Amino acid sequence: MAYRKTDKVTARLADTRRSILDAARGLVAEGGFAAVQMTEVAKKAGVATGTLYRYFSSKEALCRHVFREVSAREMGMLAEIAAGGETARERLVMVLRTFAGRAVRGRRLAYALLAEPLDVNLAEERAFFRRTHADIFARILEDGIDDGELGRIDVRIAAACIAGAIPTALIGPLAPESHEFDNNPDRTVDEIVNFCLAGAGVARASGETRIKERRTTA
Repeated sequence: MAYRKTDKVTARLADTRRSILDAARGLVAEGGFAAVQMTEVAKKAGVATGTLYRYFSSKEALCRHVFREVSAREMGMLAEIAAGGETARERLVMVLRTFAGRAVRGRRLAYALLAEPLDVNLAEERAFFRRTHADIFARILEDGIDDGELGRIDVRIAAACIAGAIPTALIGPLAPESHEFDNNPDRTVDEIVNFCLAGAGVARASGETRIKERRTTA
């Protein structure tokens, strides 16, 4: 008779897997993917190192799952805003402010997702992540053009510029020093949002839209 896992065993296995993923994600948030060492993950998850390999065949497999899970959550948040009922301009402001705001307040994780040197497999995950970013911006810009809010622009180029500008401004070698972010993160986000709006031919962001964004991301 074939062995069948009971509901209790299945739940325990799922809990252990969740603990491992949470531990790995915590290490990424603290020190990037370079900080994900299997012994450290096991210690943080409260399991034996050998147990990790029952769930993930290698460190690379574990990192790939973490990258997919974290990026899916971030993209899901932006996609939900982008699909809202507000005007294209309002949605663009909210998506820009959410993207930039979360990156400012979680710069270590943002660096890991967007700029940290990675192996080939994770680099492929990142390429998909970056394309998804651009697709979200492009859909909003297309809506704005269709509704007459925006003039005619090449939405693919504009979306690529926006998706690339935010990481460059926040986590690249040209980004401000950490103390500048810490002292006035809202000003940094405002400058990024207004620059991207100007590039898309949209008026500067209003205080009302900022309030909507903060409620969305709370």
